[in-house]
Amino acid sequence: MKTAAILAALAIVAFVAAPASAYVILLVSDANAPDEPGGDHNDDSFVAWLDALPGIDVDTHGMTKRMRGDLGADDLAAIAACDMIIVSRRTDSGAYNKPQQWNPIEKPLLLCSGYLTRSSRWGWTTGGSGNVGNTETDMAIIAGKEGHDFYTKENAVTAPVTLFDWSTSPTGKCPKQVYLPPMADVKDAGNTLLGTMDVDPNTIRAMMMDFPKGFDFDQGGDLKYGAAGGNRAFFSHWGYDDPPTGTNGPGGTPSEWEDYITADYENILENIVMTKIPEPATLALLGLGGCMVLIRRRKRA
Repeated sequence: MKTAAILAALAIVAFVAAPASAYVILLVSDANAPDEPGGDHNDDSFVAWLDALPGIDVDTHGMTKRMRGDLGADDLAAIAACDMIIVSRRTDSGAYNKPQQWNPIEKPLLLCSGYLTRSSRWGWTTGGSGNVGNTETDMAIIAGKEGHDFYTKENAVTAPVTLFDWSTSPTGKCPKQVYLPPMADVKDAGNTLLGTMDVDPNTIRAMMMDFPKGFDFDQGGDLKYGAAGGNRAFFSHWGYDDPPTGTNGPGGTPSEWEDYITADYENILENIVMTKIPEPATLALLGLGGCMVLIRRRKRA
C-alpha cells in the first residue's frame, strides 16, 4: 500500500512539475511564411500575434501556398501534429475547393474567408457571398448569443462590437472589400449564427458562425460536403491581399493582417482560439487519470 501511495505521489509531482506543452496552431495561408523570402508577407503580423498568445506555437507549414489542391503526406503530418487549424483570409478559395478533404478533418478549424463558406466551395451556407461595402465596421450580436464563449471566454465583448477602424489603416480608408454570406443562407442559422453585419440595401450578412463537431454540411442531400470532423468556426477578416501602393509585409503600406483591426476583433479572435483548443486543466486531469490507471494496474500485478 505504501509503495502505491509513493508511486502516486511521485507521478503527480512529476506531472505537475513537467513544463506544459504549447498548443500548435497550423496556419493555412497563401502568404509566405515570415522566414521565407519572396512572395507576399501579409500574414507575418498574424503569425506574430498568434505566437504571442499564452501557450500557443504557430506551425507555418500551411503557408506559402503549400496546402493548395490535394493534401500530401507532409500536409497530413502537419494536420496530425497540430491542435487547431486556422485558414487565413489570405487564401484563393478556388485553390482550396475540396470540401470532402477539409470538412472531415478531425481537428478544430477556424475559417477567416467568406469565399470558402459558399455552396460552391465548402458548403457551410446554401448560397454565395456578397460585398458588405466599404463603410461597415460593427458586428451585431445575435439575440440570445451574448453569453457564447466567443464573446466571453477570455475577454468580455459586448455591443456595440466594433471590429474595424479605417483611421488606423495606412491609407486611412478601407483597403478592399469583404465578402460575407447572407444570414438566410447559413445552415441551421438559429443555432450556428453568432454575429452579423447590416449592409445596404438592408441585406444582413453573417460575420461569425460556430458549427459543432459532426455538423452535417450536406443538409441538402447532395453528399459533396461531408460532416465536420471537428469543431468549426467562421470569423471573417476584411480583405487585405491587394495593396494599392507600396510593399507588403511588416513596415509596408497597407494589406497587412493587423491593419485597421480593433481590440474587439482581437479579443473575439483570442476567445475563439481559447474555446477551440483543449483546456489546460482538462489535459492535466486526463494525464493525472492516466497516471492513476497505471498505478492501479501495478498494484493488481
